[in-house]
Amino acid sequence: MTGQQLSPSRHRRPVEPVAVIARTITTRREIAPDAYDCVRVVVIRDGSVLPAGDVPPAPLSIGKAVLVAPHARFGYEPEGAATMTTLYIDTDYLIGHLFWQHLGALPDRDAARDLADQYPTAAQVLRIGEAEAGNLGPILDELTATTDCPASAYYRVHALLLTVLATITPYLRPVAPDGPSPTRREQVSRLASPRWRTFLPLRPEIDRAAALMRADCSQPWTLRMLASHANLSPEQFGRVFATTYGVRPLIYLSILRAQQMARLIRETTLPISVLYRQVGWHSRGHASAMFRRYMGVTPIEYRKHGPRNARPHGPGLSMRVGNDAHLPGDSTLPSDAITEA
Repeated sequence: MTGQQLSPSRHRRPVEPVAVIARTITTRREIAPDAYDCVRVVVIRDGSVLPAGDVPPAPLSIGKAVLVAPHARFGYEPEGAATMTTLYIDTDYLIGHLFWQHLGALPDRDAARDLADQYPTAAQVLRIGEAEAGNLGPILDELTATTDCPASAYYRVHALLLTVLATITPYLRPVAPDGPSPTRREQVSRLASPRWRTFLPLRPEIDRAAALMRADCSQPWTLRMLASHANLSPEQFGRVFATTYGVRPLIYLSILRAQQMARLIRETTLPISVLYRQVGWHSRGHASAMFRRYMGVTPIEYRKHGPRNARPHGPGLSMRVGNDAHLPGDSTLPSDAITEA
């Protein structure tokens, strides 16, 4: 572990948005509590600090880490010099992993988001121990060095991040969320891509029928028409299609129409009343309901605001030059994240 922060020269060029940013600093400066629209993992590498904000006030020293939720405030006052690595992790990225980790319990990523939103602890101190902190040192150093060049080190960055998460996750304290369980969403009828796949080889006749829908979802496809192209009875076709693709044929068609309509809303200025007909729906009310069940918002809301979880600058954490390093929600990284204190 070097205990050295990145040189400011490393930040003179902008890079594309990424899922994680790592910053290692050695500082004597007090940092006022601030909040971000992302998850932060702060690992104490050397020395100790007195935390402030939404973190319990007990001193933090080597062998401890802090998990800080989005919008939670965290600051610190070093007791002398302290070295720490902070990981800024895109919330949607973690929600994706939460969904796949609990695939049997969560019907979709929106349910994973609901579960994450209900988590009541703003910040949690993790006592990982000095040995684990020492083992993480080289990983955190490499992660700090590689997050500025995501294009060439994309998979390495994510491998390093998952190693860190695998190390700290066993130290998380389970906290029961308030309110109803999000798994009740399983009882709600909604359009969603399949939660799991058996990854069986595609039957050619089923693939041909799916290709017809993908080629032109605006056609008034019926189960009987699609089954005839597969030379199967409607009942057998529906059953085999669901086994192959994870959803029934007409749900698959509705997903295609919602995706196509979303693309047209993004790329054209045509009225919604025109677009829903272009993708094959004949009732505006039905189209709006189907679109909302898949996208989470109505077509009008989608045109005005984008997807339900859209951000002004798109997904990921965006880095810019020097102190203009931006995170989602127009937050900025503290200046000591890139300069010597």
